[in-house]
Amino acid sequence: MFDPTPTTSPAQELAIVARELAVIGDRIADAVTNARGLSAATDWQAKAATAYHEKADAWAGAVSSLLCLAETARLDAARARDRVALQEAAPDLQLFAPAARR
Repeated sequence: MFDPTPTTSPAQELAIVARELAVIGDRIADAVTNARGLSAATDWQAKAATAYHEKADAWAGAVSSLLCLAETARLDAARARDRVALQEAAPDLQLFAPAARR
């Protein structure tokens, strides 16, 4: 967990958000793999086993959809970080603009 200090810029904070969302995405992907593995590892033929397989597969599908949401949020945070970083750099970039544009 990160506690931003007053010296942390918005771009740095958004970079942290994007990085943490990537970690969350990795953990969700691991959970999906484990859920699918649990279903595949049980080779029972009983009625209860069939119900278990169906529920485990459905749960894995639901968790898998969270991966898409986490990745979308990560990409949105990365784009916001880039926009903020560009805005933060804009005053410095003006120094390199031709005199007529200043």
